[in-house]
Amino acid sequence: MSGNPSPQLTRRQFDFVGAAVFAATLAHAPHLPFVVTLVVDAILALAMWRKHRNLPALAGPVKLALIAIFVLSLLIEYRNPFGREPGSALACAMLALKLLETRARRDALAAICFASFTLMSALLFDTSLVFTLTAFLGAILLLAALREIELPAITLPMQTNSLMATYGPSLRLGAMSLALAAPLALCGFLFIPRMQSPLWRTPDGADGRSGLSDTMSPGSVQRLLLDDSAAFRVGFDGALPPRSQLYWRGPVLTDFDGATWRRHESNLPANALDSFATGDTVDYEITLEASDKPWLFALDLPIQTSADTRRDRDMSLTRRQSTTAPLRYRVRSALRYRLDANLSPQQRETALALPSDFNPRSQRLGTQWRHDLHDDDAIVQAALDLFHASFYYTLSPPPLGRDSVDDFLFDTKRGFCEHYAAAFVVLMRAAGIPARVVTGYQGGYFNRVGNYLLVRQSDAHAWAEVWLAARGWTRVDPTAAVSPARVQLGAQAVASGERAWYRADWLLALRNQADLIDRGWNNLVVQFNTQRQQALLGPLGIERIDATTLIWLLIGTGCVLLAGATLWTMRAARQRALPIDIAYDALCRKLARIVAPRGVNEGPCDYAARVQASGALGAARAIEVRALFERYVSLRYARALASPAEIQSFVRSVQRLRFATRN
Repeated sequence: MSGNPSPQLTRRQFDFVGAAVFAATLAHAPHLPFVVTLVVDAILALAMWRKHRNLPALAGPVKLALIAIFVLSLLIEYRNPFGREPGSALACAMLALKLLETRARRDALAAICFASFTLMSALLFDTSLVFTLTAFLGAILLLAALREIELPAITLPMQTNSLMATYGPSLRLGAMSLALAAPLALCGFLFIPRMQSPLWRTPDGADGRSGLSDTMSPGSVQRLLLDDSAAFRVGFDGALPPRSQLYWRGPVLTDFDGATWRRHESNLPANALDSFATGDTVDYEITLEASDKPWLFALDLPIQTSADTRRDRDMSLTRRQSTTAPLRYRVRSALRYRLDANLSPQQRETALALPSDFNPRSQRLGTQWRHDLHDDDAIVQAALDLFHASFYYTLSPPPLGRDSVDDFLFDTKRGFCEHYAAAFVVLMRAAGIPARVVTGYQGGYFNRVGNYLLVRQSDAHAWAEVWLAARGWTRVDPTAAVSPARVQLGAQAVASGERAWYRADWLLALRNQADLIDRGWNNLVVQFNTQRQQALLGPLGIERIDATTLIWLLIGTGCVLLAGATLWTMRAARQRALPIDIAYDALCRKLARIVAPRGVNEGPCDYAARVQASGALGAARAIEVRALFERYVSLRYARALASPAEIQSFVRSVQRLRFATRN
């Protein structure tokens, strides 16, 4: 084991390492709790401050105490040390603590390696184009920091007022290194054999990534209405259905405990397909974004789906596993249908259940309607008329108390879709009409350039279904009675006054058109699976590619790329040295007219000594020529890369050198 101490980092080298570590931790900020992110950033700031003040490293017990405190806080926050979120939080914290003790080159190399792993692990949470480009910027910082540590910039000024002059060269070389690696990375992306399942399995988070939940309580849908990210995209085989029919069915909520609506777990099979389709059908393909949830969405009402999809009796679609990556599936739906024309006693009992100790005023109102109106259609219309007369649609409703439906119906009278759907179903059940809440999405933006429908999280919606004799389950959207524009024009019509990005139509149109780029990224990169890899060489007549063929393609293309990169690097090095070599040859030609030409195997120092010893130049000119040769040796051989200014100065000195011609 060597006893030589590791070289200490300069301030500029530490700045690069600190910036690279900060970029790696910043990539995890979107999915970490704010407190965790704040603590990590505070540790990084403390490390930078201590380095700039030249303070000694923290003592070992202090660092151990910090580690113990952070691990304990993670256990309190997540209650589970395993999984993506706890693991990424722990990695960020350990990386920040590593920077606190980084003083020598060896510590910096360890920090950069750990930061590279931490940065790439952020792709487990987000694979969008914007996030991937952000990760590339972080990789440039990591490569620049590695360059600073491995190859100190001798020719760059250490003290300068220009940040670009100080840090720019290393950043440029980091970007060039990443660009040189891009072809080889593309080769690996195309030809490394794909597996049917991922190499790792991580526990899903408590809240998932985004999307609807299988429960609904006051305010639960509000976070989605304020989320403008894409939920899924739809490509129709034919014409786009009318906007009033764009109801995308998700979890159906039947059980109600007075505060929260939940799905009713039932293993009953779905009805036969020909029992409810009463009109034309529509075929389409959905590309669902990752949500960490098992349910799918389909245009109301799905009658034919993929083989690996389960269709429950309430016609909601689910999978056996959560959707952890963008998923494509095809569906056939009926826009006009009859569902459950004959309701079983068990289904009726479930769809009429209400907790007796919640919302007494609402239950009395429903009972009164049943006594006064008798007819189910009249009761439904009475509820819609009530909403239309004195209720208002808003994304910022007043808070509700224990009897949330009573407070909404008789006091606040302000809310959005979940309030109206929940209140409507409670009134119907109190009036003896079976009813349930359906959650999903409504509407969407049709991109004419890409010929697909974009449905955002902000299009989340909740409506109701009531069971009517001879008609079965019938959709009723009470929100439409309050704000018809929500259904006809979409979320923009009702949110323009409360959401900043909807205030300008041109901005919304620009963002919707920009979704074409995200869609292309998902199709070409994120969803590049085994089937697409197998079809990669189809145009060349190769019908099937096995793993062995892919490995040989990877080796062959990799060798070609590496050979090309090597030749390009060698040629670039020759081109960088070309001006100084041309000037040196010109100097030798000038001296050849005075003394004998330089020998083929004669080096610069030997030739300069011979020229001086010949006495043909005189003492003063011989010293000047000897100095030029020494400058050439210093620029050409004594450093990795001379600066352009020094090379240009040498070229001008050779050009100014003049001798009297002598035979």
